[in-house]
Amino acid sequence: MGVNIPADGGGQLGSTGFIADIVAAVQTGVSEQALEQAKQSAQGLKNAASSGQLRITENGFDALMAAINTAYTELAQLRLNLVNLTQAPMLGTGPYAQQVSTHVQQGATGHSQSAEMVLVQFGEVLDLTREALNQAKRNYEDNEHGNVRFLKS
Repeated sequence: MGVNIPADGGGQLGSTGFIADIVAAVQTGVSEQALEQAKQSAQGLKNAASSGQLRITENGFDALMAAINTAYTELAQLRLNLVNLTQAPMLGTGPYAQQVSTHVQQGATGHSQSAEMVLVQFGEVLDLTREALNQAKRNYEDNEHGNVRFLKS
């Protein structure tokens, strides 16, 4: 897989910390801080691609985009499963049962650390990453076309 990051000494994609940040977000139980760090890393990747500092070959692009598409599929499945959590579970009619039921429902949706908001934020990370990869591929193609034009002249 070919990924060129001149601003980072030409290192591989993992050396930017982006992949490590996503892995950390998942391994730490998707804490708000880890998710924010992953989002900032994805934004940094997008910024690098937008400024022409990131290029990716077609093979590298295809492999990473396949991973992103798999993540989108998993995210869609999690969103479907979230529907079950957004409904208050029937735990009984007593005050404590109703309180626990409300708590479970609120954990799924409605506040910044709810499951719903985590999925929204993870979707934003995937969107930024997809945009960065598309731009990086365009950068690579532009560079290659420029080299071909130079060699022909």
